[in-house]
Amino acid sequence: MAYTPEMLAMLEAQRAHFASDDHIRREVAVWADATPAERLAEVAEMCEMGAHFASYRGSVTERALWPEDTLELLARLRRAR
Repeated sequence: MAYTPEMLAMLEAQRAHFASDDHIRREVAVWADATPAERLAEVAEMCEMGAHFASYRGSVTERALWPEDTLELLARLRRAR
């Protein structure tokens, strides 16, 4: 598949957005006052979630491609917290 100039422009805009200092600052702002122990606990929880999702039958990527499954997974994550 060949990328059109419009597709390439969109991808570049997304890359620039996610690589921008402002985006990174917004993403990490919630951790500004967290202790190292709190940060480590969150990373451990994320690892547990990753292991949980990896245990599903079939590819996690394949499951995430189905919007219904993605929404269900996100709803379960929210309820689990």
